[in-house]
Amino acid sequence: MVTTLASDADILAQIDRFCSKHGLKPSTFGRLSIGDANLIANLKADRSLTLKTARRIVDFMTSYPAVRIEQKEAA
Repeated sequence: MVTTLASDADILAQIDRFCSKHGLKPSTFGRLSIGDANLIANLKADRSLTLKTARRIVDFMTSYPAVRIEQKEAA
């Protein structure tokens, strides 16, 4: 079985689309997704993601609408 992993550039493009769609600033996205406001600046400076961090980012983007709804209901 061959699995193709997304490159850092692919994930950065996904993050950019996500931020545009949801009206998030890059620093806010980084803080909410992995607790690092410099995430996107670091990616743009050619720093690489670990597989674990990439998974956390993808999981965050996948669950984001549900997370926002749950937070509103709890308030």
